[in-house]
Amino acid sequence: MISMMLAAALLLADAAAQPAAAEPAGAEQTGKKAKANKDGLVCKNEPVLGSRMKTKVCMTAEQWEQRKASDRESLERQQRINPPTN
Repeated sequence: MISMMLAAALLLADAAAQPAAAEPAGAEQTGKKAKANKDGLVCKNEPVLGSRMKTKVCMTAEQWEQRKASDRESLERQQRINPPTN
């Protein structure tokens, strides 16, 4: 457990020491750190439900937009089926 924490701290320190890459013009910032690599992927650290650790998710800008639209559609569908009670 302690060795995993130490390894994670070293990886984070190494990642923080490297210079940040330029953001692509089409990438939308939603308050989360995101950077594009040479393959055009945008990587974001997303929280994991039930954990303090975050996971790194990499997709293209188009895939991020599709995911955002899909999530919004799913939320709206769920709200139509089970409207919130006040």
